Amino acid sequence: MRALTRELRDLLSLFLVPGLAAVMPWRWCVWIFWQLSRWPFLIREEVGGSRGGRMTLGFDPADASFDRRFRMGFLLEYADTFRTLVFGWRGLARTMMIDGDIDRPASGALCFFFNFNQGLPALAHLRALGYDVYLVYRSLDRRPDGVGWVRYLSMRLRGAMVKRVCGNSGIGTGGARERIAQTVREGGLPCVAADTPPRSGTGIIEVPFPGGRRAWWRSGILKLALDLDCPLLCFTVDVDWVTRERRMVLTRLPAGQDLNALANSLSARFIEQWQREPALWFYWPAPQGFLERPAGARTEANGEA
Repeated sequence: MRALTRELRDLLSLFLVPGLAAVMPWRWCVWIFWQLSRWPFLIREEVGGSRGGRMTLGFDPADASFDRRFRMGFLLEYADTFRTLVFGWRGLARTMMIDGDIDRPASGALCFFFNFNQGLPALAHLRALGYDVYLVYRSLDRRPDGVGWVRYLSMRLRGAMVKRVCGNSGIGTGGARERIAQTVREGGLPCVAADTPPRSGTGIIEVPFPGGRRAWWRSGILKLALDLDCPLLCFTVDVDWVTRERRMVLTRLPAGQDLNALANSLSARFIEQWQREPALWFYWPAPQGFLERPAGARTEANGEA
């Protein structure tokens, strides 16, 4: 019964409620989602999983306002999938505004983002600007342990919609370095998350973290960005909690940076977004993955091991 209840709850949270985006005007959906975001039954696994991380970082795990914004962020994220399914990538792009440096570089570039969800319409906007967008992602070849069938189907559907938005199959992690480099050389725009928790055996670099803590990110993609010597971009997405409108800001990173400077430039943008939008961060269930140095990891500094 517990497993069945979880599947029914996922069906409601991941398909039935966000699926309204396939049949209703977006502004109506946003209003309905905001009203339903008070309901604890929705997005229950995500909200429950975030509470331990909130305690770790000094947030009140019982903050109802945080819960509501966290729940709303996921409803918007899941709704983007259904918006894309019916209205395509152009219809999805219309659900978000864009500011910043929107002039497209003449050659290939690399774009960083952070894990605050809301990324699918941002990718659609980049495509609308004329970029050949490739998402660098962790491939999903089987159902992860502990993940129910409804949630797994949602993950597969979202993966399919990422391909529809970008117009290609993206770049799977694991041996992706050469594919990223080749994509840039051919004029494409690989998009990759900067805030990726390190693992044992990987290169890492220490970065500042909210609250004056120190943390570690994987350094491989940062080193590759410097080796490519191409334009470097970064986008962030904010939600106006009065109007519930989303806005993407696209910026071009300074050229000529070394590894530490690039890491600090990106971490400063990450901290700014984290302070504005803490409830949208994807990694609330396990922030300690950034705060604990993995055994066997290689510390990088100034571009050298």
